[in-house]
Amino acid sequence: MHYHVCKFSKDVKRSYHVPVPRDDPDGYVEGVMRAIQDANIDIVIPMHEETFYLAEAAQTNSELRRKLLAPSFPTLITLHNKWEFSKFLVKHGVATPRSSLCRSYEDMLKLDRDVEWAVKPVYGRASTNVFHLVRGRPLPTRDEIDVSEENHYIAQEWMSGQRYCTYSVLLDGHVAALSVYPVQETIDGSSCVYFKSIEKPEITEYLDKLAEGLPGVSGQIALDLVESERDSQLVAIECNPRATSGIHLYSRTTRLALVLTSHVPIDKPWTDPPEDHVKSPIHVKRKLAPGMLMWKRSRADKGWKTTLQEYVQHMKRLVATRDVIWSWKDLTPSLMQPFLLTSYYEICREKKLKLPTMFQHDLVWEPKGEHLRQVRRMFEEGDRGSMLSQLEIGPLEL
Repeated sequence: MHYHVCKFSKDVKRSYHVPVPRDDPDGYVEGVMRAIQDANIDIVIPMHEETFYLAEAAQTNSELRRKLLAPSFPTLITLHNKWEFSKFLVKHGVATPRSSLCRSYEDMLKLDRDVEWAVKPVYGRASTNVFHLVRGRPLPTRDEIDVSEENHYIAQEWMSGQRYCTYSVLLDGHVAALSVYPVQETIDGSSCVYFKSIEKPEITEYLDKLAEGLPGVSGQIALDLVESERDSQLVAIECNPRATSGIHLYSRTTRLALVLTSHVPIDKPWTDPPEDHVKSPIHVKRKLAPGMLMWKRSRADKGWKTTLQEYVQHMKRLVATRDVIWSWKDLTPSLMQPFLLTSYYEICREKKLKLPTMFQHDLVWEPKGEHLRQVRRMFEEGDRGSMLSQLEIGPLEL
């Protein structure tokens, strides 16, 4: 992608074109290292799954390790792999839904059909390839779901209730920054395009308990949580150990920037404790305008009155909320959005991708073949002799 929104910002002093990490991980890391040395960069803050390529390279690259704001590679994979993350939560006494590992189609057939399940790849993201198994409805066919020894899936008990997303920064194992927003407007049932900062003490406590299991870890961590409509229990259904949209809620303040740059280089010893729970401004609202313009009703079976109410609420948010890019002091990125959107659709046409998939296609980390087996061996060594090596874990409540 030669054109990106930051390229047109007056606050961006320099940008570099590097190889696509998905296609050429070594070339990508080499490109990042050239940029670090050329621009004398002090800290590297990953924004998406390029963090996995960088963290893996940092295992043998001391200069990158000193400057990379990310957990170690094994910790990253533990948080990213949905099955390993479920085991991590159980180990540290953090609430999690009932889960089961599916390594074949037959494993999925063995699931308790009296329970509703969400079945998704352990290395998936957003709502990609998520199957909702409901009693009385046919299961996905073998052609529809690619579950195999090469592509493990996790079956999680389906959690109904209010969904929340968090974005946080951990420094030395402490929650240094935290933003929280409820899921209200999405373009695909998963990817949020409207964000309203809230304060929810139960989520802060949940993050603190999770951080207790990550002593000494620094990096960005985002959770998808559900507050069960059955018992109001908060459970994490997914972890993204990288930046997510909650970062937008810190815009127009220096709060997050001060946290992210408070300890450089990353690996230097701590003498004073890090900042604690620096929140985004409460009730601040932000939107992704192009995504908001793609509105469609949430469910086709709702009556016209409910649909009309949803539409009116949507239009209020669309009109009254500041776009994440908009700034009177830096107008060009906003003015270039129609041009950028056109170029993005051209990329979608060339690569036969949908727009949400296109944005992350070049950056996704999906180990395959021998690389996948090496990653699995890392977990097998950690599980040896552990009760967490079982293929099913029950729900854990606080």
